[in-house]
Amino acid sequence: MNRIKTAVLYFVIALLTGGTLLAASLTEKETALRLQSGEQPKIGKAPLKLVVGVNDIYCKDSSCKCIEHIATRQYAEFLRALKERYNIDLQFVYMIEPYDLDKAFVAGKYDAVLAKPWLVFHRPEGRSTQMVRVADLQDFERNTSLWGVVIVPQASPIKKLSDISGRRVAYGQTDAYEKHQGALALFQREGIKIAADKRIERASCLECLDLLMKGEADVAVISNYALTADCAVDVTTPEAWRVIGQTEKIPLTSFMIDLKRVSRDDAWRLQRALIELSAQSLPKSMCGGGFVEAVSWKIPRATP
Repeated sequence: MNRIKTAVLYFVIALLTGGTLLAASLTEKETALRLQSGEQPKIGKAPLKLVVGVNDIYCKDSSCKCIEHIATRQYAEFLRALKERYNIDLQFVYMIEPYDLDKAFVAGKYDAVLAKPWLVFHRPEGRSTQMVRVADLQDFERNTSLWGVVIVPQASPIKKLSDISGRRVAYGQTDAYEKHQGALALFQREGIKIAADKRIERASCLECLDLLMKGEADVAVISNYALTADCAVDVTTPEAWRVIGQTEKIPLTSFMIDLKRVSRDDAWRLQRALIELSAQSLPKSMCGGGFVEAVSWKIPRATP
């Protein structure tokens, strides 16, 4: 029954976003690395070198300069220890723009990616990859989750989530799960109806906030960190807004490996090294946030 409800829900979401699922069914794909039946990983010691595309919102080298006082994490010391102790050499390629990382990933330039997992999993068509999450990365408060928040100005007459039916809603595009698919799923669950001419898609949280500040939208759905660790910190504060709802929680940042380029044994080896080093000798330059085991996250996916 739950699978039927899930299929119906995502069929409705697909229609709302202009997509179709004709002649297709939905299966749930696990994104986290999990032991297969009878699998016994062999943890080797031979040199392992991987090229990794990185877009970590809390990393100094992959975040916008406007939040450099917030995004202070640096990986050099951690990577050095990983190589010395585990003979694993990770070559990080930092990307400030997720779109640039996505483009390079599609071009096959990386063996692995450290970023929001939806960036990797949202558009599998045309990608000859088999991506799996080997570990999740904590933020500075040891949180590993990402979600969308539904906000209104403090002075807004809108008091609760059910009040937004028929209102103008600014939300994210399809490459931002917490602001798009998650938002539409929330509205569907709560029986909230937003007419097509009232839905405003924007690429960034800042653009959604700008519409609210100009009075061109009544409600916005933004990432939970947008008011504290994003470009919006230059133009507004959390105190200017009220949160009236939130979407489901998904992984914030994950280390993902392409199993078409890296063996499962090496994936398990890397997972153990990342988690063990984080637990035993996390450098101060990581700002308190290390790697932990990837939580289960299954994405409903259309299949012929």
